[in-house]
Amino acid sequence: MIQIAAWVAGLALLGAALGMVYQSLGTRRDGRIHPPPGRLVDLGTHRLHLLEAGQGSLTILLEAGLMSTVLSWSDLQRSLAGSFRVVSYDRAGLGWSELGPMPRTADRIVDELHTLLERAAIPPPYILVGHSFGGLTMPLFAARFSDEVAGMVLVDPVVAAEWNPPSEHDLKLTRIGAKVCRRAAILARIGLTRFVAFLLTTGVKNLAGHLVRLISRGSPAESGTVSSPWFAALPPAEKTMASVFWVQPKFALTIASQLENLPVSAANAGQFSNFCDKPVVILSARTAPERRRAEHAAMAARLPKGEHVSAENSNHWIMQEDLQLVIRAIEKVIRDSEKAVTHSMPAR
Repeated sequence: MIQIAAWVAGLALLGAALGMVYQSLGTRRDGRIHPPPGRLVDLGTHRLHLLEAGQGSLTILLEAGLMSTVLSWSDLQRSLAGSFRVVSYDRAGLGWSELGPMPRTADRIVDELHTLLERAAIPPPYILVGHSFGGLTMPLFAARFSDEVAGMVLVDPVVAAEWNPPSEHDLKLTRIGAKVCRRAAILARIGLTRFVAFLLTTGVKNLAGHLVRLISRGSPAESGTVSSPWFAALPPAEKTMASVFWVQPKFALTIASQLENLPVSAANAGQFSNFCDKPVVILSARTAPERRRAEHAAMAARLPKGEHVSAENSNHWIMQEDLQLVIRAIEKVIRDSEKAVTHSMPAR
């Protein structure tokens, strides 16, 4: 019996070692095939991926959702670059950026973003644009660095009130999500997550599906599968690169930390109900929960120059389904901010 156990343990260790080699070779291959489209900026502790386009005295700064990258902004960045300087970036641990220090709270993310802009020599003023999770980080950035911000557009944002404090149900879901992600990080190190992603591209999708459900056991039904409505709604470029980004341990560790620190991040942002005295437009998706839409309207009403707009033709990914609406909102904020600057100048 002891001899059999020793053989099983030996085979398991050999399999893990081979898996680590498989993961290492796959990561190197992905790096060659999919190099970063922007540049990596050293913050001292880690490097962040920064993508710049266009020119102008004012910079439009794009912040992606919880699990998203610069790819979620591709169409918007391309459309605006003809008239403005537009900058997107990958938060630490996501996309082409390196894993950053823990925990991944909104406060830390804002600190890193400000350092990134300084190190990259991208001066203010900034028009902040945040999608989803960016509804916690962009208002916090505006509150902490108000002199550097000229305006803001929030695209179906998460609002602090949703998580400050969280409901018992939401808190349970974040704990489950963080646990699943930490399990996935361990399996990613030995190449299992990458192997599952490979199986999904072959004719054995049923086996891959069973493995995905095994990895994500404990999570709500279908939420841990690529057939979930959430995955289907991702922008095409994000879905394509999921097999590159999501199979890395840094991704799973980052998402785990962002999830379990949502209440902390919401508390960070919730300190500032009047977070911006510049023009702000808040866009609500048609599919947004009623409570979130109500919070969007209330948030806009509290701000001195806030406006709430319903995107009745869009789901959560408004910049994919109604790109022109987002562009119009950004252009309006820019016009209003320029008018405010002109009116504040002393008469000659």
